[in-house]
Amino acid sequence: MFRSIGHNLARLTDFSGRESRGLYWPYAISVFVLAMLAGLLLMVPVMTDMMQRMVAYMQAHPEGLPKPAPGQPPVFPPELMPDIGRMIVPLAIVNLVSLLFYAAATVRRLHDRDRTGWWAALPLPFQLLGVLIGRRAMEALMHPGAASSPLATLSSLNSLLYWAAFIYLIVLLAGEATKGPNRFGEAPPLS
Repeated sequence: MFRSIGHNLARLTDFSGRESRGLYWPYAISVFVLAMLAGLLLMVPVMTDMMQRMVAYMQAHPEGLPKPAPGQPPVFPPELMPDIGRMIVPLAIVNLVSLLFYAAATVRRLHDRDRTGWWAALPLPFQLLGVLIGRRAMEALMHPGAASSPLATLSSLNSLLYWAAFIYLIVLLAGEATKGPNRFGEAPPLS
């Protein structure tokens, strides 16, 4: 594993050549785990703040949450909602750094499959669209009758397409290399 990490960090900006599965996957999984841990650490203060606000609300309102109107979903008081805005920029930075750590290794791995590196960008348009419409779609879902919101439908469809593209990319990355040399160079060592 450490050999894989060292190898890929040394070639962080090298988009040429080929990368074997044995050198790619330990590195890719390590980057994924570190990004998840960073994301969790960023969520701790926001979740702690939200829990403190919940306790304060319950102490100030022993009667509980307001009753929803008949046939309507419950509406939560704004003070109980998490402050997601505080997490957006730090999470975007974690995602961007992860993307930079993945870029060259993923392109080289695709080259090993005799695919152009542009296949690595397959999920990116859906991720970008999700960022652009995500907040508005969430706001639309918070209001009664939002289930039929075109923005919520577009957001759901976009999420499905993102996951389909992402899974297809993983299948490409997990596949067997082309035997011998290909248009991107000689076959890499197996490990």
